[in-house]
Amino acid sequence: MTIQIDDQGWGTPVGGVGIIVVRKETDEIHYDIVPIGLFDLTNFRKKTYMDSARGIVEQGFIKLNVTKDEEIEICSGCIHDKTAKWLKDEGYNFKVMKIDGSAQLKGEMLFLEYLRGLGVPNPPAIVDETVDEYKAQFFYIMDWVRKDPDGRKHLCKTGWKYFIKLFNNNNRRPHL
Repeated sequence: MTIQIDDQGWGTPVGGVGIIVVRKETDEIHYDIVPIGLFDLTNFRKKTYMDSARGIVEQGFIKLNVTKDEEIEICSGCIHDKTAKWLKDEGYNFKVMKIDGSAQLKGEMLFLEYLRGLGVPNPPAIVDETVDEYKAQFFYIMDWVRKDPDGRKHLCKTGWKYFIKLFNNNNRRPHL
């Protein structure tokens, strides 16, 4: 059996980051969100999101009853650095790679559902993982944020340099 670990939403300006754990052959999944609060300025600098991502993967391994003889494929994104260390320390057989196929598509669909739950109307999907898709989603969501910046700031990854400049880090109305 093969376990795939992927993330969704790292480059999305609002919301946390989705983490999916999938058993490839049976389509069993565990999915959860690294909370948006871990992307504020203080937590983002401390990289506390990595601990949360690792915790979600650990919960997924318990839920899916992952054994050490299963192959593990983990996305190369930096959010998984502590997860990869945990896998190594625990003696799992894993490789860091690009995740695609069913795990990537399911994760993206779950993440879109999460964004809709935050109030983002019809966010564009990331299907083929092209630069154009990522740009389209980013700018669509930023246009949505600009319509009510004060009311949507709490949904933004305010630890990003982009948002530090945008919101001027003084609780003033952003310069949009």
